[in-house]
Amino acid sequence: MTLRRTVASIAALLFAAGAAVAQSSAKKVDSADLKEIRDYRLNMDNVQKFVRVVKAGMNDEGAKKCFHDNEPGNAQSLDAGEKVINSCPAAVTLLKANGLKPREFLVALAAIIGDFTAVSMKKSGAIKEYPPAILPENAAFIEQNYDKLQAMLAPLQGDDK
Repeated sequence: MTLRRTVASIAALLFAAGAAVAQSSAKKVDSADLKEIRDYRLNMDNVQKFVRVVKAGMNDEGAKKCFHDNEPGNAQSLDAGEKVINSCPAAVTLLKANGLKPREFLVALAAIIGDFTAVSMKKSGAIKEYPPAILPENAAFIEQNYDKLQAMLAPLQGDDK
């Protein structure tokens, strides 16, 4: 699976999950994961760390194999995704070298993709207001830095055939 499809899948799942949680009580594990993702505060430092990890992972065969073969971002929970990453020394080494722990990487992935997608949808008129799954401070951060963030994230969406 390409990174683009993985990112699109995660964004769609997060958006759907956020809407479902807002309308009903989801499973406690899902709710706890969504709350952790929602409460993650985005800033330029943690976005840059995330981007460095993904770019470096595209060029590190060991980490690339871990992230693409096992797809920790598609795990059923943050705990399950963290276990997948922790089982791969190349991925753990890459994350550590860039100042991220496996769980923070997964939470940052979900927050960046979900929140950036929501801001993009609002900017395009696809939605009128942000879903409850989006932290207002994160939406404001992305709105203020939209062009810069879009440029930073664009190379991560290339096909990795």
